[in-house]
Amino acid sequence: MDKIKICFAVKSVNGVLMNGSSAVSEISAVTTDSRSKIENSLFVPLKGEKFDGHDFINKAYENGASIVLSAKELDSSKPYIRVDDTLFALHRLSTEYLKTLNLRRVCITGSTGKTTTKNLLSACIREEGTIATEGNTNNLIGVPQNIFRCGRETKNVILEMGMNMKGELTALSDIVKPTHIIITTVNNSHIGNFASFEEIINAKLEILSGYSNRETPVIVNGDDSHVTERMKGINIVTFGMNGKNDFHPEDITLMKEKSEIKINSKTYSIGIPGMGGVYSFLAVFAFLKTFAEFKSDIEKGLSEFVRPQSRLNIIPLRDITLIDDSYNASPASMQNAIDVLSRFSARRVALLSDMLELGDESKFLHERVGEELNKKSIDVLVAVGKEAKTYYDIFIGEKYYFEERKEMEKKIFSILQSRDAVLVKGSHSTMMNETAKLIKENYNAL
Repeated sequence: MDKIKICFAVKSVNGVLMNGSSAVSEISAVTTDSRSKIENSLFVPLKGEKFDGHDFINKAYENGASIVLSAKELDSSKPYIRVDDTLFALHRLSTEYLKTLNLRRVCITGSTGKTTTKNLLSACIREEGTIATEGNTNNLIGVPQNIFRCGRETKNVILEMGMNMKGELTALSDIVKPTHIIITTVNNSHIGNFASFEEIINAKLEILSGYSNRETPVIVNGDDSHVTERMKGINIVTFGMNGKNDFHPEDITLMKEKSEIKINSKTYSIGIPGMGGVYSFLAVFAFLKTFAEFKSDIEKGLSEFVRPQSRLNIIPLRDITLIDDSYNASPASMQNAIDVLSRFSARRVALLSDMLELGDESKFLHERVGEELNKKSIDVLVAVGKEAKTYYDIFIGEKYYFEERKEMEKKIFSILQSRDAVLVKGSHSTMMNETAKLIKENYNAL
């Protein structure tokens, strides 16, 4: 982050400087974590369901903050900027800071595949000064945090943008003002938070709200006709399996740990199993072939690409193979993961928890997963959680059901056998990542 003047910050957030001092004239970092030991920083206290960052303002000062934002009057002699709403102020400050920089702003959204697409695109762009979203910081707090990682040396910023309710992508797009957009896919993830699938499409297309140059084409999954039909009048470049797309493969070979894609008479090998990885590759390929101004090397990027943690990570352990896809789950990603598991020749064990935020569609969509398990000839199902009981009811093979994850973890090692291939997956809040961690620790033990 480039240094900014305190007066710039005050004006940007429409705040009032309290206890102002000439000793505090500029800041060199913005943080929302009071534990961050960053000298000369601005601390932004945010209010969550379980905490209020205002309670940690003194801790932030102790750790090096020069000044803080506050929606409350503080009983302190230290300088702070009084605002009405600290999250809104964070958005305003990041918006105004970004205006001071001259860089390309690539924004990626979609129901699935955002992180893989972001990581792959970042690996393929071979320009110094390219910054990409760290981890999964893709929300109303994380996007501003990534903006403040940019500076005058930054040429490209690749920002992943997530949403699970109406209005979020409008806010993010208006902050960033994207110069380029990729829409990976739009499916029924989070449908429980919306009245209809139509509302999900509308919410995803909010990313166009702040699009800075409508003449620049949007890279979009052309197989999602429900999306492209809504983009008439908007310049788009499409990718997908359908031969009518601008970029589509001539041939695909799916293997248990990688995929090969032939496109434009050339075959690329990607270290990502399943069709989800194929779509991410096609999105990146379409982007880089459309925008030649980005210096890139696709083959080198593919060779250096590192799969996001807990997203179809295939991990050979002492006596089994773990397919760790525990980060999150949606109907589409569940189907993709089951397909990957089905490609193993070992006994195939699906250790699955609930898919959440599916609303009235939940039972039906869980039934479809159960049917997919049968269709793909999965050998063993271990279902965990209230919603996962539906998998158990539909599945016709060897099966086990547990209401609670902790209960399952006490029994899982008596269920698993030597040389099993084990898929671990569930929605983020089901904490199946803890189960994956437990399995790794047990089978790596001497």
